[in-house]
Amino acid sequence: MDKQRKYKQYESQDPGLGTAYQKSVKRILNEDGSYNIKRVGTIRMLKDFYKFLVDLNAWKFGFFLVGSFLAANLFFAAIYCWIGTEHLHGINPNQNEFVAAFYFSAQTFTTVGYGAIAPVGNLTSFVAAMEAFVGLIAFAIATGLIYGRFSRPSTKIAFSHNVIITPHKDNMALMFKIVNQRNSVLLNTKVHVNLSLVDEDSESNMMKRQYYSLPLEVDFVRYFPLTWTLVHSINDDSPLYDLTLSEIRGKLAELFIIIEAFDETYSQTVIRKHSYAEHQWATGVKFKKNFSADESGTIVLNINEISDLEVLS
Repeated sequence: MDKQRKYKQYESQDPGLGTAYQKSVKRILNEDGSYNIKRVGTIRMLKDFYKFLVDLNAWKFGFFLVGSFLAANLFFAAIYCWIGTEHLHGINPNQNEFVAAFYFSAQTFTTVGYGAIAPVGNLTSFVAAMEAFVGLIAFAIATGLIYGRFSRPSTKIAFSHNVIITPHKDNMALMFKIVNQRNSVLLNTKVHVNLSLVDEDSESNMMKRQYYSLPLEVDFVRYFPLTWTLVHSINDDSPLYDLTLSEIRGKLAELFIIIEAFDETYSQTVIRKHSYAEHQWATGVKFKKNFSADESGTIVLNINEISDLEVLS
């Protein structure tokens, strides 16, 4: 039987990642689940500022909040100094005027209002009133952003660093491991695996990418409290059949994994994406067992050992 016909049952339509390229491309999906795609013509940051801030990593988001607070108060402090600090009653004569205006601005912006300094005159009072209004709006927006960041369901599923090809039962098999890093238990966990292989079309000199849906020995579990080794048997129907490690890498093989599970913490379905490519393919090794029972009969799971390998004897 022709090899291509054998693989026909596993062929998959383009999952949205493209099939033809003028030259070889890097991996499409990064290990963290982000796409290795440069998008041109998308909505710019200022037009989609909310999504930009919600997606910003934690320390940059914190820097943005602190920086915005300082910038706003420096701006209003400069206005008070321009109007004249003599219109701010109660400033300590031994204190720098701009510093005093900055602290008064911070108290007004946050509506704390200690009362040590008070605006005098219509113009200064109007600026203080506008600043208090801006402060209320700013803190409402900041509260919404913080809630939006913390309320989003997320997963902490860790993947083994390598995907390996190793003997399994009477055949070779493709394997990788996953584990939930949180104490919560994921329920009704489903795993989808797609394989991408690239060949050069001699007629068009284009790189053609073919996708295959890889069946797993077990792709669904009701409970997911321990590590889970996902296994695809490489029999004569598998697109990886008879391919050496160098041939797999030469075909720019990339494994796309999507995990869907119900998280009891959020009471929502969560999704995790991952990819294996390039140097992450390995053979001649097997995974070490990273859980065992202690003297009391309790199962001890070492999450940090999920990627540990040992050479086949």
